[in-house]
Amino acid sequence: MKQGIPYLLLVGVIGFTLTGCVTERTYTGTDIPVAQRDINKHSAARERMQLGLTYLRRGNGEQAKYNLDKAVEFAPDLSEVHVAMAYFYQTVGDLERTEQSYRNAINTNDATGDAKNNFGVFLCQQKKYAESEAMLLDAIETPKYTRTASSYENLGVCSKNAGNLDKARHYFNMALKYDSRRANTLIGLTELDMESSDYVSARNMLEKYHSVANETAESLALGIEIEQNLGNFDAMKNFGIKLIAKFPASPQAKEYRANLH
Repeated sequence: MKQGIPYLLLVGVIGFTLTGCVTERTYTGTDIPVAQRDINKHSAARERMQLGLTYLRRGNGEQAKYNLDKAVEFAPDLSEVHVAMAYFYQTVGDLERTEQSYRNAINTNDATGDAKNNFGVFLCQQKKYAESEAMLLDAIETPKYTRTASSYENLGVCSKNAGNLDKARHYFNMALKYDSRRANTLIGLTELDMESSDYVSARNMLEKYHSVANETAESLALGIEIEQNLGNFDAMKNFGIKLIAKFPASPQAKEYRANLH
C-alpha cells in the first residue's frame, strides 16, 4: 500500500503588486514622465494578463493566448507576465515554450522567489533534478521571499523523486523548521521512514500528520501498513475500519477489503 508523494507546490503563481521605475526622464515629444509611462504599461500588461488567465480558466485558449501575448508586448520587463505565459503553455502541454517562458521570467530585473520556485517545480517534473534543486535554492535566497517552507518541501519531493532519500529527508526537515504543521512534509517523512523500514518513526510521524490534517484514504492506508509491519494487528484493524467507513469507494479501501479474504 505504499503511496508516492504526488505533490509539488506552485506558489503565488501570479502576483499583482504594482511596481514601476522611479526615473523621472521624459520621452521626446511628450511631457509624460518615463516613470508614469512605465506604470501605465505595467498596469495595461497586468489587465491583459488577468484577462488572459480568465479566458484560460474558461477554456478559451485563443483569447487567453491573445491577451497574454499583449501583456508580454506591453511589459516584457515584468516577470509575472512571463510566469503567466508559462502557466498557459504548460496548461496546453507545450513544454518547450513553458520552459522558455520561465527562463524569460527569471531573467527579468524583478524576478521573484515565486517565479523561481515555480520554475524549479517545472524542472523537477521534467526530471531535470540538478537544475531544479539549484532553482529552488535560488528561490529561497531571493530577498523578501516568504514561502521558504514550500520551496524546501518541493526540494524534498524532488530529491525523493531523484532517488536521493537522505537529501529528501534533510529538505523535509528544513521545511518543518519553517512550518512544523506542513501536512505534506509530514507524510513525506512518514514514507521515507517506511522505505527505510523504521516503522516506529513512521508511526510517530503519521501521528503528527493526523494531529494537523484530516485523515485521508492515503494516510489511513499508510497506518495499516505501518501497524502490519509492527505486528500490531488491533491498531491495523482500527485503521482498516476507519478506511472502509470514511472512504468506502477509495482504491485503498478496495485493496484492504480484498486482502481480508
